Amino acid sequence: MTAPALPMGPSGAISPRVGQRAFWRLFDLSLAGLAIMVAGDTFNRWGVSGPLWALIYAMAVLRILTVWPAFHRVLARNRIWLAYPLVALSSVVWSVDRPLTLVAGVQLTMSVLIAFFIGWRFAPRKLIVIGMVALGAGVLASALNWATLAFGGPLHSAVGGLLGIYTNKNMLGHFGLMAALLAMTVALLPPGQAPRGLRIAALALVPLCVFMVVLSLSMTAVLLLPCFLVLLLLLNRRRLPPGLRFAMLSGIVLLIGAAPLAMGLAGLDPLALLFQATGKDATLTGRTELWRIAAGQIAQAPLTGFGFRAFWESDQFRAAHFAVLRAGSTAPSFHNFIADVMIGSGLAGLVAILALVARSLSLGLCFYLREGSPVAAGSLVTLLLPLSLALVEPYLYRQHELMMGWMVMMGVSIFCHAKPLAGAQG
Repeated sequence: MTAPALPMGPSGAISPRVGQRAFWRLFDLSLAGLAIMVAGDTFNRWGVSGPLWALIYAMAVLRILTVWPAFHRVLARNRIWLAYPLVALSSVVWSVDRPLTLVAGVQLTMSVLIAFFIGWRFAPRKLIVIGMVALGAGVLASALNWATLAFGGPLHSAVGGLLGIYTNKNMLGHFGLMAALLAMTVALLPPGQAPRGLRIAALALVPLCVFMVVLSLSMTAVLLLPCFLVLLLLLNRRRLPPGLRFAMLSGIVLLIGAAPLAMGLAGLDPLALLFQATGKDATLTGRTELWRIAAGQIAQAPLTGFGFRAFWESDQFRAAHFAVLRAGSTAPSFHNFIADVMIGSGLAGLVAILALVARSLSLGLCFYLREGSPVAAGSLVTLLLPLSLALVEPYLYRQHELMMGWMVMMGVSIFCHAKPLAGAQG
């Protein structure tokens, strides 16, 4: 079969409409890649994230205005993804720091709208490839910096974990984990859905991501890495060679059955071994103390909170801020998205963010159950990862944040491109 002829103008030249489509395709691709990289803290080390977000805002507004009628129709049918930013923005009414809440609420709304547009524009398979390239670039740059210091120091955090090009070891760990899952998904794609060279490159990226995650000493990422990789392989078991599939399933069954028995016979405490291996303690590096502080503060305004992002800037909570620092958290977060949402926008915010998460996860699950393809499996697994991380890390509650953005992007992408009614494959 030959490719269809390109539309020609009166003089035999290629129609301007073809050039316009190519331009906007490249524009949208640049917007998606840049948004994922900046939200993934790739450029924080150089202090250019602010100007880059301004550029992303300008690009997104321009692009949305060019397709506003179609975009508005999709947006109107999926208002559930806008519920949380609208609640956060509404909290300016009762915020203890109204100017801050207004600015942060607008930024959160823009973050969700940009993610919504990217999801609407790209099918899940393309979104997975874009995410792999964007996050993989950060992992590759971190590996290069580790080997050559090409991007300068500091190379390691105060506790010894590798920073790479990031300003926090957890960023390398978490985004390296996401890149590994996306790369594994691309490597498992059938030949008709990805070029051979891309699949080989993705397969080579997986061990590098794993290596970088381990060097980061981000224990949350290190512990989740094997769990999510095994989950992804299990969901893709039909794509694996029969021998590897049998060995993997047998190993999992033996591990689940034999490990507890062996520990019991040896008189070992699995939790104590886990804490010893990871350098953690029973407080999860002070997180249980953070959650106790959060519970006491939330109890003062459980329905409304203190205004989106306002708690961390208001002097009236200075004693609580000091307690948080003493518990070991230098970030303005309780390291649990439920606590972080409720301290800002109360029960209304919690209901809204849970609705967003449930909507995206339900679409991902239905997508996998209907198709069972590598793209569907990768979509579901990368939707589960942000939720797992957000239970103990500062995600799914703030603006300019990749995990929140990915939940919206992938959920909208599945809704718009993977439904039978859409007539499109992921």
